[in-house]
Amino acid sequence: MADAKVFINPKSGSIRITGTVDMVDAEGNLIETMENPKFCGCGQSKEKPLCDGSHKGILKD
Repeated sequence: MADAKVFINPKSGSIRITGTVDMVDAEGNLIETMENPKFCGCGQSKEKPLCDGSHKGILKD
């Protein structure tokens, strides 16, 4: 996790993390370890909190 990098897309608001990330609950208990997760920032994803690319249908490049 020390080598993880974060990118926030200024258009969609999605958050992409490259590297290995430990997902924990409010008490700090490990829920899941993920590789390169991308989180929804537009609110349209059907797979929240993960991004499924739904923003492509509502945002113009």
